[in-house]
Amino acid sequence: MIIKNLLSMSSVNVVKSAVQFLITLLITYFVTPTEFGLVAFSLPFIAFISMLTDLGLSSAMIQRTSLTKEEAGAATTLMVAIGIGCALVLAASSKPLGAAVNMQGLPAVLAALSGSVVLSISAMGPRAVLERSLQYQTIALIEAGAALTSATIGVVGALLGWGIWALIAYYVLMQAVRAVAFYVNTRRHIRLCFKWRGVAQMLSFGGWVLASNVLNFAARNVGNLMIGAKLGAAAVGLFGLAFQFMTLPLMILSWPGGGVLMATLSRMNGEGEGDRRKAAICAVLGMTAMITFPAMIYLTFGLKYPVATFLSPHWQEVLPLIAILAPAGAAQSIAAYAGPILLAHDKARLQFWVSTANSASMVLAFLVALPFGLTAVAAVYLIVSILVCALMLMIGARNCAISYGALFGALMPATVATSLGALCALVATRGDVASLSHWLIATAVYTLIVLGSYVVFRRRIWSSVQSLLGGSPTPVQANLPSAS
Repeated sequence: MIIKNLLSMSSVNVVKSAVQFLITLLITYFVTPTEFGLVAFSLPFIAFISMLTDLGLSSAMIQRTSLTKEEAGAATTLMVAIGIGCALVLAASSKPLGAAVNMQGLPAVLAALSGSVVLSISAMGPRAVLERSLQYQTIALIEAGAALTSATIGVVGALLGWGIWALIAYYVLMQAVRAVAFYVNTRRHIRLCFKWRGVAQMLSFGGWVLASNVLNFAARNVGNLMIGAKLGAAAVGLFGLAFQFMTLPLMILSWPGGGVLMATLSRMNGEGEGDRRKAAICAVLGMTAMITFPAMIYLTFGLKYPVATFLSPHWQEVLPLIAILAPAGAAQSIAAYAGPILLAHDKARLQFWVSTANSASMVLAFLVALPFGLTAVAAVYLIVSILVCALMLMIGARNCAISYGALFGALMPATVATSLGALCALVATRGDVASLSHWLIATAVYTLIVLGSYVVFRRRIWSSVQSLLGGSPTPVQANLPSAS
């Protein structure tokens, strides 16, 4: 069932995101924005190399109708070999890069984090094998266990005075636990070998996926690099923390949900499955919006009192950035499904061109806004992001024969509930949520209005739930191996 797999992955990503968020907040008590900016500036390089060495093979492994042990093993060893080479290059270039951007301490941070690249890429192949067989409960347990284990070490390190190295230890240890656990659980379905010619067909599909991933990565991360080069590490720290708030719905729901949706739609390849596909897509979009829309719009006014009260004074400038970027996070949480939908329909090339437009738009937005400061960057990013997300949804809907009316209907409960809730909350407090009493009133009114609106739309919502309850074939039906 789609809903069971979505709940498994969403639950574990709630745990992972909460753990990472809490560790980040804890670290802010011990470090300055400048120190935090070193990690915020470094992580895009680590993520880029991990994505680059994947070569799109993990998506190709999931999408293929058949996959032998040798093919899975060859793809895994190829990714790891390239990952090791890229990690060595990153470590060797860390000192020149630090000198180029004039960030003291950056070389040591980059060199330390380069080890996580190899560990991260080592987990991708085995994880893809589990996704093929729709073993999302196993994936969820591994991801949650890795997050909690590494978080324990990170918290202890922070309390012992490790400073920013506590956060680095958290990232590296988490990838180590993931790599070991995923391989142990798939060792019977992967025969490690160097028969790399056997993955040529997967590379053909994966090449378009890789190109799309590179462009999407640029759209999400070019901001930090440009801000760091232009405004310095402190500005990167502020924007990076606000960006973490914005990407919470992506990390918790959309990215894991997109993987589940692609794997499930790829298994729905029989005759008469078209209506089931459409119903599943609309249901996933609607249910995601019901969670992410209210949550992200709440951040535009609901964080004012907590941030002012609990964060240290040198982080107060992050509040307006979060308020501006939060609606972009809501829009992206839905548009993020366009890619998996296109890939499941074997439209990797179209996904590449969509990603090209997205990346070019975001880079242009930063170039235009950066001379005017961080607030202008956030505002322009919001406008461009909403326009691009609307375009991505329209393209995704059109290419899977979903009418715009059906798409609007799927998003209507969340849109109406969120709009009414925000309006009533701000009217009840006259727009002032700085005090504890007004913050409590705004939160209570917003919650009641949103939940009440969902009661009104209960029939439409229940219809979506029913679509998800019956929307996924079992591993046996899909002719896939079960995880050990």
